[in-house]
Amino acid sequence: MTCPRCKGRMFAEKYYDFVRSFDAWKCTCCGEVLDPTILANRARRHDLFLG
Repeated sequence: MTCPRCKGRMFAEKYYDFVRSFDAWKCTCCGEVLDPTILANRARRHDLFLG
């Protein structure tokens, strides 16, 4: 997978919370982290109309 920000290489990484664990993609160059929740929130934000 390539990073949408810098086009670098991304790898799967497991993250741990107090309650759960989840998988996400992390960029080796810029540190961008993407998971399903982040992608859903970004998609919803683009549909927002301001003004």
